[in-house]
Amino acid sequence: MDRSPALKERLEAEFAETVKSATFYVEEPQRLRAFFQEAAKQAASLPRDPFKETWPYFQTMLRLIRAYYRGEYRYVAESVLVVIVAAIIYVVNPLDLIPDAIPALGFLDDATVLALAVRRTRQTLDDFMTWETATAQL
Repeated sequence: MDRSPALKERLEAEFAETVKSATFYVEEPQRLRAFFQEAAKQAASLPRDPFKETWPYFQTMLRLIRAYYRGEYRYVAESVLVVIVAAIIYVVNPLDLIPDAIPALGFLDDATVLALAVRRTRQTLDDFMTWETATAQL
């Protein structure tokens, strides 16, 4: 993906559209709850291999959204939450820049978007995992 500037531009433009959708969900906890339930269901059927080391962070993103809409965890900036929701929207949408049904390539764009989102939100995700660990010990 990095070798093709045109492809990278298209991916960035498509992700920008996804951010608009994410904002819709983040603005209302009930919509965020419904989004989480559908995304978690779709994520269960995704292959893990294309995502490599970002897969655990993807799972953390889902848990963070659940904790956020439940009101259990609010230590996340809205702009960061929007990036997380946008990444999940992109990953679970089978009809994105490279349709997921295309063998060997279908999840390349999804993995790229997820890696970018993890880089942008890693501190928040790490803080959330620390909170989860501390909360579980109570």
